[in-house]
Amino acid sequence: MGSRVIRAQEQMDGMLSSASTERPQIPTTGMRGGLGRTLLTSFLILAIVPLIAVTWYATLRERQDIQREVITKLSSVATMMEIQVNQWVEHRIASLQFLAALPATRENMSILVTNTGDTSTARADQVRHTLRLQLQTTLAQDPAFRRLAVLDGEGNVLVSTDPQTEGKPTEQTLTLEPEQNYAFQFITLDPTANVGPVVIVRLSASRLSVSTELDKVSTKSHDEAQHITGQDDETLGLLAGWLNPGNLSTDLQTVGELWETGEIYLVDANGMALPQGRAVSSMGIQAALAGEDREGLYENYAGVPVIGIYHWMPELGLALVAEQMQEEAFATTNNVTAAVVGATLAMALFTATIAAVVTRQITRPIVRLTESALSIAEGDLEQRVPVTSRDEIGILAYVFNHMATELKTLYDNLEKKVVQRTTLLQRANYQIQRRAIQMQASLEVGQVVTSILDPDRLLEQVVQVVRGRFAYSYAGVYTADEEGQYLLLRALAGEANPFHGQRVPTDLPGPIGQAFREGIAVVTSQLVPMTVGPPVSYTRSEAALPLRLGGRTLGVLDVQTADEEGFDEDDVSVLQNVANQIIITLENARAYAVEREAVERLQELDLSKRRFLMNMSHELRTPLTNIIGFSRLMLKGISGPLRGQQQNDLQIIYQNGQHLLGLINDLLDISQIEAGLMELELREMDLADLIGSVMATASALVRDRDIELHQEIAPDLPTVRADTARIRQVLLRLLANAAKFTVQGAIIVRAWHIDAEVMVSISDTGVGIPLGDRERIFERFEQGTLVNRRPDGAGLGLALSKEFVEMHGGRIWVESEMGKGSTFTFSLPVSQEAPSS
Repeated sequence: MGSRVIRAQEQMDGMLSSASTERPQIPTTGMRGGLGRTLLTSFLILAIVPLIAVTWYATLRERQDIQREVITKLSSVATMMEIQVNQWVEHRIASLQFLAALPATRENMSILVTNTGDTSTARADQVRHTLRLQLQTTLAQDPAFRRLAVLDGEGNVLVSTDPQTEGKPTEQTLTLEPEQNYAFQFITLDPTANVGPVVIVRLSASRLSVSTELDKVSTKSHDEAQHITGQDDETLGLLAGWLNPGNLSTDLQTVGELWETGEIYLVDANGMALPQGRAVSSMGIQAALAGEDREGLYENYAGVPVIGIYHWMPELGLALVAEQMQEEAFATTNNVTAAVVGATLAMALFTATIAAVVTRQITRPIVRLTESALSIAEGDLEQRVPVTSRDEIGILAYVFNHMATELKTLYDNLEKKVVQRTTLLQRANYQIQRRAIQMQASLEVGQVVTSILDPDRLLEQVVQVVRGRFAYSYAGVYTADEEGQYLLLRALAGEANPFHGQRVPTDLPGPIGQAFREGIAVVTSQLVPMTVGPPVSYTRSEAALPLRLGGRTLGVLDVQTADEEGFDEDDVSVLQNVANQIIITLENARAYAVEREAVERLQELDLSKRRFLMNMSHELRTPLTNIIGFSRLMLKGISGPLRGQQQNDLQIIYQNGQHLLGLINDLLDISQIEAGLMELELREMDLADLIGSVMATASALVRDRDIELHQEIAPDLPTVRADTARIRQVLLRLLANAAKFTVQGAIIVRAWHIDAEVMVSISDTGVGIPLGDRERIFERFEQGTLVNRRPDGAGLGLALSKEFVEMHGGRIWVESEMGKGSTFTFSLPVSQEAPSS
């Protein structure tokens, strides 16, 4: 609710502000009559749309009823026509059956068949003449026949009403199945064709069957045939009669009566229509020829809309079509529709007249209200509308007059409100711009403190940015000494710098001392004269912000301004953020300096350690070599015989010397690797030979112990490019490590290759390695943990092995299970030059 009131007030203020500055010219042309047209259109729609809907529905129902009635009549006529066609065909078949059943016909046919070898005799000519007379008599009695003929078993014409065809085969093949007595063969309905429907009847001594055949025009046909048989039912021949489709057309015209534009006809499989006597095609005819019965609204073969029945007669191979033009069928409905449309137009005219009168009565006072409102909008606040009625429009006129009075009163106070709002808006814009400048200054301070690590240079940049961006007369930064008794002026901006480095007591009265002691921001407009800093006469207000880190105050940011308004809460908040950034950056700079000094010290110590290791390693190797050499000579008895105890003591000296020399060599290798002085001597190497040599040396490690050494080398192991001495050290260290932690069992060395790597593994049956030690044991000076004893050695063997393998471009890892043993595996590239370091 409150938000809507505020929005309404803002809209009213905007309207009044615009009205006080400039009154827009409101166009009045074309604004009359809009409501009248709307009302008139509404009346017309309410009157005409229902009438149109009812008319459309009634017309649709009427058309559907007429369509059903026409389809019913067409179906009845089509049924009668189908019966007539079947009767016409059956009547022709019966005529031929009667002729074939005559004893004279069978006797004459038998004579012709039995005397086929002497057909030129007078007897045969007489018989042929007799049969021809019989056929001509039948042809004269039934004009539906075009031609009659007697055929032999091979289809040759023996006797015909057309003598020119005698002795010749028929135009198409006429046959009967053994179980058939007659057949009907259909070709075309074209009355102008030389061939037509034909009936074929079987002639026999005991009985005679008839068939009708239609001359062929296409490859499709229907035929009926009757064989002629002898006394033992032997077929004597066929009696064939060609029919005239034109006769069928005459009969069809007498079947039923349709409307003036009604039409019923037959269509054969080739699209030939009867009685039209030409090829026709339409969607309904095509569906009927495909064996589907259709009915409904279609277009006929001439493209005229019709109501049609399309029926397929499979026994005759014909499509029966009955059609009625839609124009004639729906003529009554169209007349009714035209009458209703006329009535609708008359109703629309009458409604428009009444609506115009009513609309004028309604819109006239509204037009007056509109004109008065436009005049008020143009600045004429004295406009009033006469109240001439007590209805809703009269009430609207009264309210309009009241509104005009209130608007004039409001307009009288408009200038004062506009001035007030303008002042507030300017003040708000000033505050917004000031906040933007403060945020920009804070951002620049953040950029400075993150890009400079020198404390003095950092503070100089910060005070310059704070004074320049915030337009203050002075900005300075004070930091406390180590005892916390004085504040040192580290950087300032705004005045000459005669006091840089001067000390200010922390118990000094005023904002700086208070901010340092209490750790809070202090703002004052009553400045206390100071012995340091800029002259007081240049400032009107001062703000001191503590530089705090954790719970300690390490300094103060002092800011002074000549602005009479001084510092508000937003200014103090922004300045406090700047102070926080300053102290954090100062602490980071101090920590960076300490860290850099520590890193330099560690680098010096690491360099000293490397030098010490290298020098001591070289210095220790010379006396150790002498000790090992002389003890070896004494053990060989060169200096004279030794007693048993002396022999044992010298043996211990010799072994410990060898161990100590190995440790010194490892330390020297580590030093060389760290210094980058270690170089590999890479050459092609047969790893199988190297493993065999190492196994011979390692046999001494398990002498007099219940441990077996085995090796499993793949026969197709490729050569590798490596440093033989370093790979030997790796193998010996891993074998020595396996022998050290294996009491009994076996140590197995395996070698195989996968893709471009050769894999080598050393497996033992020792105590195993704990899970937590499996990564640590490859680090320098690290050893695995044992339960019963402390492991010997310096923890460099596995670390050096890892260094050597990785210098060759390989890798090393361990798999172990406590109590069951460990397997160390490393890989070397096949015939690739490993990087040296």
